[in-house]
Amino acid sequence: MQKKVLRTLILVGLLGFCACGKAEDGKDAGATKAPVEMENPSDEISPTDAPEATATPEPTPLPADETAPELTLLGDATMKVVARTEFVDPGFTAVDDRDGDVAAQVQVSGEVNVNWCDTYTLTYTVSDAAGNVSTVERVVEVAQPETVVPEGKVIYMTFDDGPGDNTRELLKILDKYQVKVTFFVCANGVEYLYPEIKAGGHTLGAHCGTHNYDVVYASDEAYFKDLETIMNAIYEKTGEYTTLLRFPGGSSNKVSKICPGIMTRITEKVTKMGYQYFDWHVDSGDSSTKDTAEILEIMKREVQKRNCSIVLQHPEHRDFSLAAVEDFIVWALDNGYTFLPLDPTSPNAHHRVNN
Repeated sequence: MQKKVLRTLILVGLLGFCACGKAEDGKDAGATKAPVEMENPSDEISPTDAPEATATPEPTPLPADETAPELTLLGDATMKVVARTEFVDPGFTAVDDRDGDVAAQVQVSGEVNVNWCDTYTLTYTVSDAAGNVSTVERVVEVAQPETVVPEGKVIYMTFDDGPGDNTRELLKILDKYQVKVTFFVCANGVEYLYPEIKAGGHTLGAHCGTHNYDVVYASDEAYFKDLETIMNAIYEKTGEYTTLLRFPGGSSNKVSKICPGIMTRITEKVTKMGYQYFDWHVDSGDSSTKDTAEILEIMKREVQKRNCSIVLQHPEHRDFSLAAVEDFIVWALDNGYTFLPLDPTSPNAHHRVNN
């Protein structure tokens, strides 16, 4: 503003100087000059004419956050998982209207034990910055697999107490007819044959670590220690655990009475643990007779009583029982039977528990 005033004064002085100089030179001395129009300095310097500053408006406050995050389960809120298989949580999403994606803040409480059949609840909780909380639940049932009944006439051959001296010969016979069976094995010093059995497409089931009834059935703890021994032996040789087992003497055995009530307790517990125990429909009789022809006739007669039969034999240590295997396979195939190995979904045979 001061610069404008100074500029105006200089301009007035220069105009006056020019007028005087022309008069002295005799040029246009008597001419009348028009008055010089100047900008009004007051127009430039008056503080009252300066534009007023515009005030910044205060932001409108947001209403209180009373909305909880939207917490959504992926997958079903009620799930069923087969015991001794992996449970994978399908997950969830969590979005808040102010905080955005808050899935990383979700807390999950509870657990699912796939090694024990039961119903479990998982609780998912998340809160936003304002403290609003959302909670949802997922119910997971751990259960035995559903039974699948095969079509047609089916025989499940099961061989107990091996491996033994006859195991490789037995495998050759089975391979000759492309028959698949189930071996309920022991930890008896020839565990190196487990992989050969499995490589043949057969099922490995657990029988016992030792076939000494007094040791196995001395107590509940003794039985499960023995079961752990054979389960670990199978895993160490094959890289896989099995869920199939057969009790020494079957679930109806009476030799276990050295520990009253043990069979009632352990049959219930192994089922809760997700194992499947198998007894049999047809006993080949090779524990009571050494007559190969009689063993063969027993098996042929008994399997005709039902469409699906689990047959018990002990051919790996008994030559007279091994001798009946091939003839029985030929007869069964000629009469329209199919041989299958047991698996967790196979129809079962449970005897009446006597202890």
